[in-house]
Amino acid sequence: MKPPVTPLLLLASFFLAASPAFAGDSAVFVSQTVPTSLTTGEVRTVSVTMRNNGTTTWTRNGELGYKLGSQNPQDNYRWTHNRIYLEDGESVGPGHSKTFTFNITAPSTPGTYNFQWRMVQEYVAWFGDFSPNVTIQVAAPVPHNAQFISQSVPATLAAGQSASVSVTMKNIGTNVWTAAAGYRLGSQNPQDNLTWGIGRVDLAPQESIRPNEQKTFTFNITAPSTPGTYNFQWRMLQEDHLWFGDSSPNVAYPLPVTLCPGVSVVPDGMSDLGPALQTCINDTPSGGTLELPPGTYGMGTQVRINKPFTLRTRGLASSTANCEEPGINCAVLKALPSFSAKVGGFLAAEATQYVTFDHLILDGNRAARLGTTAASQCPTGADNNRWGYNAKMGDCTFCRFTHSVSKNALCGTALEFRGNDGTITNSVFRSNGQNSVPGMWADGLTIHFSDRATVTHNTFIDNSDVALILGGGQNAVVTHNRISQPSQVAFAGLMLDNFNTPEWGNFTGAVVSDNTIDCSAARNCHFGIEIGPHPWYLPPKNIQGGDVHGNTVSSARQGINVDGAGTTQAPLLLYGNTVTNEAPGSASFNCGVHSTSRLNINTADSVVDRNGDTTPMTTFEWHLCP
Repeated sequence: MKPPVTPLLLLASFFLAASPAFAGDSAVFVSQTVPTSLTTGEVRTVSVTMRNNGTTTWTRNGELGYKLGSQNPQDNYRWTHNRIYLEDGESVGPGHSKTFTFNITAPSTPGTYNFQWRMVQEYVAWFGDFSPNVTIQVAAPVPHNAQFISQSVPATLAAGQSASVSVTMKNIGTNVWTAAAGYRLGSQNPQDNLTWGIGRVDLAPQESIRPNEQKTFTFNITAPSTPGTYNFQWRMLQEDHLWFGDSSPNVAYPLPVTLCPGVSVVPDGMSDLGPALQTCINDTPSGGTLELPPGTYGMGTQVRINKPFTLRTRGLASSTANCEEPGINCAVLKALPSFSAKVGGFLAAEATQYVTFDHLILDGNRAARLGTTAASQCPTGADNNRWGYNAKMGDCTFCRFTHSVSKNALCGTALEFRGNDGTITNSVFRSNGQNSVPGMWADGLTIHFSDRATVTHNTFIDNSDVALILGGGQNAVVTHNRISQPSQVAFAGLMLDNFNTPEWGNFTGAVVSDNTIDCSAARNCHFGIEIGPHPWYLPPKNIQGGDVHGNTVSSARQGINVDGAGTTQAPLLLYGNTVTNEAPGSASFNCGVHSTSRLNINTADSVVDRNGDTTPMTTFEWHLCP
């Protein structure tokens, strides 16, 4: 309280306060915590922080010292006090800050009121910054309202740990809170969550919390067993009626996990865990396994494996279900927006053998990376789509990608694979790239070459270049893969190619059978199955061999197209495939409108053994027209 003064002293104070402050006195506003709405008579705790940027030390000095004083208008008692004192014996030296924390009581009349403060040396001068004015709306009490008072929660928690907590709320409405009327404390962030094993905390059956009374809810929680960062926040509600009043301050609990001896991380998808993963991989002997606890591992740097190694989600070694099947909780490796390097993905196995990626989700985080340097490089040609890969297994023999998911690649491909005796099974390749933006398209799975490869029982959904493309694979087995394009266009569902490389494109002994390609009613595939490279480029050699039979194509613009496939020594064997609902007569392609059919074989540059199949066919040339 400002001390009473005589009229003479009051006059003197007026003139002194209006005079310039002492040259050594100065203050800079730092911060404040102030509500913007209150109910009449409500009591709240506020704070205002000022920094002493003068040359004098602030002290209390009885009634004559340094204080925080009310403004707008000056010396008002609107919030009960017009002066906030330093503590006895306290001093605030030059360069130091002082946080004034005090209670205010809202006026008894509803309206709009100003909250503003400034430093003063009593009976000498006001000085320094004003705190920013806060306009506080004061309203009459409403039936439902609650003020957060306090909470008692642990400073840290471990995964699976139980603890007792409490949250105190004050009833500042006009209704009485009772269990019978459905008043409870409910979980928030997100609303109604069961993160902590409980989503509601009840009042006792006969308990009544009247207006201006407080209730402390004490209850037990159990931290999630899966590492990550989890929010602890609560609010009052009347069940089946409404939520009301303050939320408790959010407490974010990071639950760390040990990746390997000496390395603990919080897999919450926010920070770059690439270096931690690399450390654990480097510290694991050749032929070893690193099992990742479920969680989201942010990837801002590439992780590389160059020795026999298995990387999988912990606890799923014996599971035959993939990461999208119910009840399977896989570790997620997710590209951060900061990941920007022309290295062919955030996960790589190179120049090695016997590497397995099992039960992992690789997320390119495409939506969050649009507008980044990496995105700007994707459409610039050459091999710059390597900026947008999710992963690669390059020059990797006997390597495996199993029960996993690779999705949301920025551009290029969800997985690039090169190396003999590869296995890609029971995995999902989903929503990679964007066909409608030139240069931003992406394959689902790109196999440059892999003799004796096994590519079976995979699912490809809404990839934007070619869902499944192979550039060579003697004695490879490509069977029982499911390809669909419900929401975006792809150049082809399945393609046998040579990537314009003369030494590739050998499919002698390979079997491609029992695969399904569904392009949807919108005909979202230019080609259901494309065999041969000529729609893209005219290399000096055709692809060689291959047995393509028993596949099903529906609703492609061009059902099956053969252009640049087979040689006299190694003809393409093509028979017994089913094509339905192809575009009637013609359709639009990148080169413009082109005639279409169920089956087209350019007999001028392809050598095909149809094995007695008499399905009608056309013989269009389809050069440089994807």
